[in-house]
Amino acid sequence: MTAQQLNYSNFFETTLAAIVGASDNNLTLAVAPTSNGSSAISPPFYLVIDPDNETNKEVVLVTAASGTNMSTVTRDVEGRHSPDPSHTSGTTVRMAVVSQMFEDLHDQLVSGTITFTNKTFDAEGTGNALSNVDVANLKSGVLDTDISSVSGSDDTLASAKAIKTYIDAQNAAQSSGASLGLVIALSWQF
Repeated sequence: MTAQQLNYSNFFETTLAAIVGASDNNLTLAVAPTSNGSSAISPPFYLVIDPDNETNKEVVLVTAASGTNMSTVTRDVEGRHSPDPSHTSGTTVRMAVVSQMFEDLHDQLVSGTITFTNKTFDAEGTGNALSNVDVANLKSGVLDTDISSVSGSDDTLASAKAIKTYIDAQNAAQSSGASLGLVIALSWQF
């Protein structure tokens, strides 16, 4: 299947409002798919046409729809029929959990990109890893580029350039005669 996020509604059932021929790639339903009887479900989603008829049952993937018109439909996603079956007006259409939904979910988790919003990710959790994080991914204000005036809390990171600049400045200060003389004088007092 494909790495796609699908929509689903429990207990949605309607009928075909018109005949669906073997070569048709669209269908018209008596009632538009909704999640609660009034809120439309956006594609993609799977429907099962004639779900209680073992010989004519067909799982279809709807990828474009407007109201009751399912305008882009991939027929017979299970590959059970050749050619695709015809269905009469009034045939039951049900939104049901089908194996393709789990295959799509698996593909999305394995190869797709998933955006998490307002979620906590435990990088130290068993089996978790955080990778491909670079400076551009850090929140503004987290990276200190001048450590001569850093925060007094452990809430920022110093950049490599800032650390090098700081160390170079400290080494330059120690290279002057006065600083070196002070270090030598202090060492003789012990």
